[in-house]
Amino acid sequence: MNSFYKLKTVKVQKDTNDAVNVAIEIPEELKDKFRFKQGQYLNFKVMVNGVEERRSYSICNAPSEKSNTLEVLVKLLENGKVSGYFNEHLHMDEVLEVMPPMGGFNTSYHPTNTKTYVGLAAGSGISPILSNLKESLYQEPNSTAYLFYSNRSMNHVMKKAEIDQLVEQFNGRLKVVYLVSREKHEDPIFEGRISPEKLEHLFERYTDIDVKEATYFICGPSEMIKGIADYLKKDKKVPAIQVLFEYFTAPDEENTEEMSDEFKAIANIESMVTVIIDDDEYSFHLNSKKESILDKALKDNLPVPFACKGGVCCTCKAEVLEGEVFMEKNYALTEEEVARGYVLTCQCHPTTNVVMLNYDV
Repeated sequence: MNSFYKLKTVKVQKDTNDAVNVAIEIPEELKDKFRFKQGQYLNFKVMVNGVEERRSYSICNAPSEKSNTLEVLVKLLENGKVSGYFNEHLHMDEVLEVMPPMGGFNTSYHPTNTKTYVGLAAGSGISPILSNLKESLYQEPNSTAYLFYSNRSMNHVMKKAEIDQLVEQFNGRLKVVYLVSREKHEDPIFEGRISPEKLEHLFERYTDIDVKEATYFICGPSEMIKGIADYLKKDKKVPAIQVLFEYFTAPDEENTEEMSDEFKAIANIESMVTVIIDDDEYSFHLNSKKESILDKALKDNLPVPFACKGGVCCTCKAEVLEGEVFMEKNYALTEEEVARGYVLTCQCHPTTNVVMLNYDV
């Protein structure tokens, strides 16, 4: 199971007025543990006003850059405890507790491929998309990439200096389109947020994108992700395997009534739950109608991994070895992972009298 490691900051640099780039150094002895794939994220554990807080931030690097640091972009959120700490109080040479990279927001590359990759980003959603697009260009010399990137104004464009440098570096293989939602542009097509309607107009403008054959990376507000993913798969008939997305927060428009009905339908039983953590077994009784397996484990002070507790990250991922569970929400695991028995324990309730879960996956 993943643990936290103490790593030193080697860069704390403002990117925009409300975002900061933070780079942590990976010492030689931890290189293997912190080996990562494009599009993955890091979990941080920090103390803010005496309270332990955990947050996940996407890695901006690409593996092919072979850097001895990992960099994340942290946008300042209103009343954000951890984002406020990173933006306003974090210093160089500070030691942070960091978990090794996690996440599956990526695809495989091959040097003989000739493909088109399209990044659809809004705000801080640029981080994992930038990582993915960079890796595609490094790994596949015959492929091209588009980045459609939406912000309130050009002053709010994060990672702009790096993006513009990459356009130069890859000499025409990376095309970047900036959109602004609160500024006027001489061409109205570049005004507004990324939406199905906007994307339709952009596809009409950029006709060299083979819409059905391209691979898409989507990250931004949850309603944007859902709308665009549905549009690409249903209206444009893009195969689902080519539409990849990463939620930073749980979708606002989930059908809570449907989820509530599903939860009500499970049997009211007492279960003996056993969890395996770092090869050790821990057991506890849990009623199927009460708290989640993760919450009960935390209440019992078990060393279970967690971060968002909202079904968005994979930190609390475990494999069901025995019995069955009901998972309320899932915005992180793929269909293949669910079919193989993986669950997000922050969303799980036992539905059989005996349940065994393995966190060492």
